[in-house]
Amino acid sequence: MRMNFFRRSLAAGAALLALFAAPAFAQQEVKLGAFVTLSGVSADVGAQMKAGIEVAVESLQPTYTVNGVKTPIQVIWYDDEGKGDTGLNVVTRALTVDKITAGVGFLSSDVFTRVMDEFQKASTPIVTCCSASLGIGKKIAENKMQYVFQLSPTANDIATSVVAAVATLEKPTKVAMLNENTDAGHDFSRIAQEWLKANAPNIQVVADEFVPRGVPDLTPQLAKFKRLGAQAIVGEVYGTAAPVYFRQWNELRVPALIAHMGTSASADSFVAEHGKEMEGSLVNVRWIPGKYTDVSEPMIEAYKKKTGFSPSTFAVQAHDAALVTLQAISNAGSTDPAKIAAALESGKFIAAWGERKFTPLAEGHRMPVNTIVVQIQDGKKAVVYPENVAAAQGSKYRPVPPWAWEKK
Repeated sequence: MRMNFFRRSLAAGAALLALFAAPAFAQQEVKLGAFVTLSGVSADVGAQMKAGIEVAVESLQPTYTVNGVKTPIQVIWYDDEGKGDTGLNVVTRALTVDKITAGVGFLSSDVFTRVMDEFQKASTPIVTCCSASLGIGKKIAENKMQYVFQLSPTANDIATSVVAAVATLEKPTKVAMLNENTDAGHDFSRIAQEWLKANAPNIQVVADEFVPRGVPDLTPQLAKFKRLGAQAIVGEVYGTAAPVYFRQWNELRVPALIAHMGTSASADSFVAEHGKEMEGSLVNVRWIPGKYTDVSEPMIEAYKKKTGFSPSTFAVQAHDAALVTLQAISNAGSTDPAKIAAALESGKFIAAWGERKFTPLAEGHRMPVNTIVVQIQDGKKAVVYPENVAAAQGSKYRPVPPWAWEKK
């Protein structure tokens, strides 16, 4: 009996000691949820985003503090597969099981639109780096979603630059629209057509086509554009469909300038592999390497060391989203979500793309930027629009024809 009493007393004492000792050993930690498309039709862009986030975290971690306390950053990766249902599943796990401090990422506007309510309901800050739909900012403003932020250039920023470049540089009389059947794709088409109506009413839109993501064959659309005499094709298909687009454009010899919004096609790795087929095409790269801030060049070098390529716009956007979010947590001096959201909304952040600042909640927590359009010349990217930026780079637009297939 005495031995049993002694054992029970010892166990109770150990439990009590552990209870009082636990706080002394508990370590403050930031759990950053990173939502990227690591599999599926857009895995190429997901890999770029992942590397960008890694560079941001690796640059901050050695000296990172919250409220003066050195704080480790744990990145928890979630693959949304570019699918709404999968995105909802991984977000549910992140919010209810892993209990992330804040989240960054998301490529697809359709996926992000599906999950953004979950972050708001959980009072967990989320910064989408790469979802471009205008509907996101509109929903944020209308529903007063204080925890949701859109760092990505919007469809308006991207489409306006591309269609203006086409009208200014190539001056076609007939254009066709080709986009994916997504929120962003419909935004791209609508914005481009509105811009043409207001600024170049003499340019006729002869077709407006939407295709599924990852479409394996674009022959029907390209053949139609050729029959209709389109002189330029404005919009984008990306991921596994992007190489198909340029290859079949060459095979069918469609005499129309491709003007691509940039997803997948803007990456150095994509141009290195498909540059010959892309010859003469316009691509919105959004961003070009340069010294925008003291963060820019170290980021570029770290990314090159990690991947062997210069960072794509999506790598930079993902990097900046992670950097901005982690800076906001540090500035807030707390992992309290309301304080982090307030720091995101009020802060000015030094990032690779420049000094970044979100618009107020009433304006959708957006982060407007100017975007840059290049032309593929001799298999490489040459800045052609805006023309003042092109002049500063010592490059200019080369009229087409000759077409890519005529140069082989």
